Amino acid sequence: MKKIPSPLFLRRLKPLAVPAAQLVLPFLLTAGRLSGGYAPFSLALVAAAGTRLPGLLCLVGAGCGALVFLDFPSGLRHFAGAILIFAANTAFCDTKFYRRASFRPFAACFMMFLVQSIYLLDRSAEQWMWCLASLAVLAGSIWCWRDLWRQPGNEALIVLAAGLAAAAQPVVLLGPVSLGRILAAALTLWISLHLQPAQAVAAASCLGLLLDLAPNGPRLLLGAVYGCSAAVAVLCRNQLRGLTISAYCLAAGASAILFRADVPGAALYEAVLGTFLALPLLRRMPRPARLKAPGTAPTPALESPLLRQSAAALRELYDSFFRGAAAPPPENPSVLFDRAAEQVCRGCVLCSSCWHQNYNSTYNAFNDACPKLLRRGQALAQDFPLYFSSRCVHFTDFLTAVNGELKTFLLRRQYRQRLLEVRQQAQDQYQQLGEALASSAVHAVSNVAAPMGYRIGSALRPKEGQRLCGDHLATFEVGSTVYLLLSDGMGSGESAHRESAMTARLLQQFLAAGIEPGPALKTLNGAMRLRGEDGGGFTTIDLLALQRSSGTATVYKYGAAPSYVKRTGSVSRITGQNLPAGLQGDPPEVTRLHLPAGSFFVMISDGIADETNDEWLQNLLAGWQGRDVNALVSLILSESRSRKGLSDDCAVLVLQLPMPGENEKTQV
Repeated sequence: MKKIPSPLFLRRLKPLAVPAAQLVLPFLLTAGRLSGGYAPFSLALVAAAGTRLPGLLCLVGAGCGALVFLDFPSGLRHFAGAILIFAANTAFCDTKFYRRASFRPFAACFMMFLVQSIYLLDRSAEQWMWCLASLAVLAGSIWCWRDLWRQPGNEALIVLAAGLAAAAQPVVLLGPVSLGRILAAALTLWISLHLQPAQAVAAASCLGLLLDLAPNGPRLLLGAVYGCSAAVAVLCRNQLRGLTISAYCLAAGASAILFRADVPGAALYEAVLGTFLALPLLRRMPRPARLKAPGTAPTPALESPLLRQSAAALRELYDSFFRGAAAPPPENPSVLFDRAAEQVCRGCVLCSSCWHQNYNSTYNAFNDACPKLLRRGQALAQDFPLYFSSRCVHFTDFLTAVNGELKTFLLRRQYRQRLLEVRQQAQDQYQQLGEALASSAVHAVSNVAAPMGYRIGSALRPKEGQRLCGDHLATFEVGSTVYLLLSDGMGSGESAHRESAMTARLLQQFLAAGIEPGPALKTLNGAMRLRGEDGGGFTTIDLLALQRSSGTATVYKYGAAPSYVKRTGSVSRITGQNLPAGLQGDPPEVTRLHLPAGSFFVMISDGIADETNDEWLQNLLAGWQGRDVNALVSLILSESRSRKGLSDDCAVLVLQLPMPGENEKTQV
């Protein structure tokens, strides 16, 4: 039998990766037990998988895990709860309740409580406490895993890693050192370096508390140890990476001694081993962005004399050669007949009669024929009046000469028109480059008020059958200005992805250099027009420039889909009528507005909605009362898919300006 090459073999196995994970993960997570014989992580995977084959595979994995890791009574209740959860998902999958984010956590907790409450009727309050704790873990895990099998976020992966750490906790390597707690220590270090400070400490404490709830675990100890070590790592994470890791390990050992652990050295060993386990991830992940302290004014940029002189020189060049210069007048079509007459009429016996005695009638005949032959591109006998064609003794030769001169005339006119267009484009480039250099020569920040915080949520979804999305998103800061950019390339797939990514990258470079959006967009549009003549595509551009110090915002559009501003229950729409960048020479359409605290700004591509079918989106935004931008992005994507399917690339970019009391939670 011919051996299949390894890369091809792996590609053939790739479609089986998700079904295999849906079968294996519930099996393994059943080992993550809490006191009382509960395995909530396994049931959470059954609920998150939903119906059909994914839910059935998770159900089989949870049943096998109950048989291997749980005693018979606990395993029986666990498998019964998993069956009821899968049955509830199947029974309600076609209803509107199933599409709500809260349905699966509520249904799973209700089914689990229904099964366990019969067993707990004559039990102690402590047993009821373990049941309620497992219900809380179950609901939280389902909420974090709602997109686990489609597009998992950081929170879903963190909870999954926590479940695996709980499952591996009973595995002892050396004395009291546990494999699960090594995994938990590695996860705690990663959390400390990549989440916001308050979130990192809270997540690490919850991770430790989860391990404390395990059977025969050190009660209410690891929650404090992990919380303290995460707090120390957060305080030192802007220092050298080695110093941060050392402080984390020492804090873990010291807090274990402080809280009187049975074997304090075990926490230190586990922290050190967890650090080595997390090092590959820490090398690949970027360091967190430093948050700017509220009220800190951005440093004004220094004026550049060289840029100022360059801008002045380009402006002088434009003013001297181009400004006020009128286009040359077009060539008079009468030259056709003059040159034809030079060839045919000079030796004719009737030359004096036609060009002297009957001069007016001859030119009237030419004037009558001129519009017709110019429109057609060819002169015919019927274009000339009968009194002229019947009198001319060399009419056939004259008509041939006129057609020859007409062809040359049309070529000259086409060449002159093309030359004028190229000259105009060159003039525009000189003018725009001068404006760009002038705006970047002095790019000082005049407003030094305390900058507002903001949150960003975004998502991309490619067209069905495509691996790459033709839309591109970018968010970045330049001084006190926040830029949100959405570009949509022509078509879909790799070519559209390459076109939109290149447009976003070039525009971001212009803006990061201090060039104002207007000149930057005009320069980019001019370059795309020139490139389009060689077969290049076009791209829509949607750009928001927000001044964090004042809330003043400016929206620039080149053929982009509508944008939306949500203030409490009201929604306003911002549209544009011009063509995408590269198809016209007009400047972008500009809309200026003010975004107060508590408002949302929503950008979409036309794969989500356009001006003709966005009423549903306006109603969704007006009725939405949440504060989580990521939840809003997910809701818009799911609703658009139910309406339009995956017929086009989709992109959503949401900006939230939190209320003053929420600034401490700002995510940049």
